[in-house]
Amino acid sequence: MFLRPCRRDCGTILAGSHHHSPVALMPSPWFSFLPYYLAQDLINHPERSPIGREQRFEGVTLFADVSGFTAISEALGKSGKHGAEELTDILNAYFGSMIAIIRRHGGMIAKFGGDALTAVFPCSPKDKAQTARKAVACALEMQESMGAYASIPTSAGNFGLAMKAGLACGSLFRTVVGDAAVRLEHILAGEPLDLCAEAEHHASRGEVVIHQSVAQTAGDIPLEQQRDDFYLITRKPTYTPGAALSPLGDPPPVLIPTLAAFIHPSIARRLAQEQTTFINEHRKVTVVFLRFDGFSYTNPLAGARLQAYFAHIINIVERYDGYLNKIDMGDKGSKAIILFGAPIAHEDDSGRALRCALEIRGLPQADVHIGINTGYAFCGQVGSPERQEYTVMGDAVNLAARLMQAASGGQILVSEYTRKATRRPFSWEAERSLTVKGKSQPVQAALLSDATPGGGYRLHETRYALPMVGRQEELEVARRLLNRVLLGQGQVLGITAEAGMGKTRLGTEIIRIAEERGMAVYGGECLSHGTNTPYVVWQPLLRGFFGLENTQSTEEQIAHVRQMVKETDPSLLPRLPLLGRVLNLPIPETDLTRNMEARLRKEALEGMIVQGIRLRSTEKPLLLVFEDAHWMDPLSNDLLETVARNIADTPVLVMALYRPTERYATQPAIKRFGHFTELHLQEFSEAESARLIAVKLRQFFESGEIPPALFARITERAQGNPFYINEIVNLMHDRGMAPGHLDVLDDLELPDSLHSLVLSRLDRLTEESKTTLKVASVIGRSFRAAWLWGIYPKVGAPSRVLAQLEELQRRDITQLERPAPELEYLFKHIVTRDVAYESLALSTRQMLHEQAGAFIERTYAHSTDHFLDLLAYHYGNSKNVDKQRVYFRKAADAARAAYANQTAIGYYRRLLPLIPKTEQEEVYLTLGEIYQLTGEWDAAEDAAQKALEIARQTEDRHGEARSLHLEGKIFFLRGEYEQALKRYHQALATFRALEEEHRYAGVMLDISIVHWSQGDYQQALEMLREA
Repeated sequence: MFLRPCRRDCGTILAGSHHHSPVALMPSPWFSFLPYYLAQDLINHPERSPIGREQRFEGVTLFADVSGFTAISEALGKSGKHGAEELTDILNAYFGSMIAIIRRHGGMIAKFGGDALTAVFPCSPKDKAQTARKAVACALEMQESMGAYASIPTSAGNFGLAMKAGLACGSLFRTVVGDAAVRLEHILAGEPLDLCAEAEHHASRGEVVIHQSVAQTAGDIPLEQQRDDFYLITRKPTYTPGAALSPLGDPPPVLIPTLAAFIHPSIARRLAQEQTTFINEHRKVTVVFLRFDGFSYTNPLAGARLQAYFAHIINIVERYDGYLNKIDMGDKGSKAIILFGAPIAHEDDSGRALRCALEIRGLPQADVHIGINTGYAFCGQVGSPERQEYTVMGDAVNLAARLMQAASGGQILVSEYTRKATRRPFSWEAERSLTVKGKSQPVQAALLSDATPGGGYRLHETRYALPMVGRQEELEVARRLLNRVLLGQGQVLGITAEAGMGKTRLGTEIIRIAEERGMAVYGGECLSHGTNTPYVVWQPLLRGFFGLENTQSTEEQIAHVRQMVKETDPSLLPRLPLLGRVLNLPIPETDLTRNMEARLRKEALEGMIVQGIRLRSTEKPLLLVFEDAHWMDPLSNDLLETVARNIADTPVLVMALYRPTERYATQPAIKRFGHFTELHLQEFSEAESARLIAVKLRQFFESGEIPPALFARITERAQGNPFYINEIVNLMHDRGMAPGHLDVLDDLELPDSLHSLVLSRLDRLTEESKTTLKVASVIGRSFRAAWLWGIYPKVGAPSRVLAQLEELQRRDITQLERPAPELEYLFKHIVTRDVAYESLALSTRQMLHEQAGAFIERTYAHSTDHFLDLLAYHYGNSKNVDKQRVYFRKAADAARAAYANQTAIGYYRRLLPLIPKTEQEEVYLTLGEIYQLTGEWDAAEDAAQKALEIARQTEDRHGEARSLHLEGKIFFLRGEYEQALKRYHQALATFRALEEEHRYAGVMLDISIVHWSQGDYQQALEMLREA
């Protein structure tokens, strides 16, 4: 095989594919992500690398675009996630229909682009005319099928879709570029692609326009000239139907790693494990659109140049752990889409995207125009089982494309949202206000200039507006360690905790105390995308140590370092070039260092830095800070170990901040030293949480008084995590919510910062564990292990699921609530459950909820009455309306019987739209009676009036009388006695006519009570005797 070991974990992918029946996997899961002609080529040459294999061939190209989709997109975009999925369903229905027609005519889908698609009809010189006529006939049949989309009912109203199609003919070029160990991408290029798109631009809604290349090739076909070299097709040409595309069958196992390289590793693993259900998700993504020029496809070296360029791009994207989603080539400009956050998220996706874009801009091969935006998008499969792509859809994606169009050559245009969401320092040019398609108001964007070079990073430069809350015991430990350091006893302090627990806040406070005691502080920050970048954390620390300023020229910085080394120890000057790597300076080699072997260079560098730190500490005690050390690269880790080992007898404190479940915890080199101390931060206590909430409320709302219900709501969600508390209160402030608006707080989605933090942690799990977690999130915060495989058997065998649950428990994501035999688990943080659940596509949620309901019915068939609320919950979140009717009614009746009136009201309200009017009358009467009990008079009267209206419409005299009787009771309880008597007498007359004596008597009793309340005791007694 040509593939080398890679991060894609091809062995896992192969194992996954062998574990299941390949028949179940194929033909769609693997080959559906590739054009048919490429899949055929791979089948014919399974042992050969596709990279660099080029083909020039003749073909007809068809470009079809939808008119009216923008209007639907904008309308449904206002509905959030539901609208995004509804939009995708409409698009997939359209694509499915078009793909079937194209395949039936022997065409092959090359690319999707939003709501457009490009198809290719390869041909030989002998069948060129026949192929051209067949492609034209295909386009016309596609137009005929559009009648089904003339009026589409949606949640935002009815909309119509129309199609425009353009065709061209000529020479095409195809190849595969990339790195087989990272990412492969299919390239299709050639003038016909531009010409068929231009032909489509000449078409109006419902028309098919061809370029003259098709007209000349096809021969005698009916057409009329549009303009220049383009013609409108007026009717279908005669042609001999050819064979439709035949199924490709199963891929040989040796081919699966190659197929997997065309998609993201995460998607490939889900395909191999038959977990395609979980490919579709809602995610916050940063989208990078780039347009580039400079490639001629008629050039014999085009393939090699494309490979050189895209190999660079793919490796840059890989370094930042993004995803090169697609490449579209054209003679008049090509574009690519890069995703950060889908299908894998990181805490700093926006920063990664900006750095990635800067590196791509620096490549010499092409002039690029780049647009970047961040927002929530639907991420998943678009197309049909025969041909599909993984893509992202939504307003955030569209805006990134618009920014790319607005950018000039060499410019990176970034939305305001992305710029504000980026933590890392970047330099910007002036902001711009842009008017873009699809936006009623101008959007703000800024030109990205560069990433600000690392200077002397100082952790304490983060200024906190609020005083330190909690962590007093940890601070006391830190003070004792600082006392020892000032006595010349060097110490190493590790501060470890999960994300959001306040490592940085505690570290900042320790720095403040150290500076008050006269210590000099230098620090560095590890980067999540810098785990393989040597000395990345030491560069800012040592640049600060040597007093280097970014405003100095390179020559000035080198001269400054040389002078400092000379003053410290002149004998070290021959070794000066060794510092170049850790200071990011091109210091010329000396005779000593020029031929120095790599291991000796490393050891000599470590010795120089240790010597420099020890000497500097004699002038002033030092604090060296390493933030996010869980992302430390190996060489930085080695240097840290060497320094920590050699400061035990010097006034130096080394402080490392890291997470316990990350890679760094498996290589705790500094932990074995006798002068090492570790502080493991725990969740805040209730008292500490209350103090932090009070401080935050005082910051935003003047009063620090915490309404008890608000405290309960925040602590329930935050569970002692200070970052969660901060972000939830920040969100309240940003949304203009006063502390008393608890009903609004229930409906708020998680803050973006919090959502990204949690999702990035979940994305580090295996695909199997993520699937288990997502199924568990549908059950609820607490879940039984056996319910997982009972609800969704594809989650895996019980033994595998239990192993995953143990892993989740080790990672502190879940905890065991009840031991065997029940084996019940709990999401440690409810926010984790919420993020896992909210990331699911709505259709996936609905499917899992329905399967959960069916599982409960099967498992507890003889005791479903004990699970009515649970059945109503699961079926209520499914699409099974029949079951919703059953369990909303049963749960409502049970709640009413238990005097849980508000719960009953909720169920009855949800039942109403699902039942016919004849049944609604009884429900409204019941609601009126409950509202009467709860003292909600207006709601009770409204329900009684609706029941009366339905009774009169359906000529239900009995129901009419009951409604009048209920109205009378409501008026009586409100003290409106005359109105009550009026309704009672109307009800009395109707019951008398119906000869319903028991109802008649009941009304008379109520009339007597009204008279008694009015002081008319004689009338009351007479009515009572009659009753």
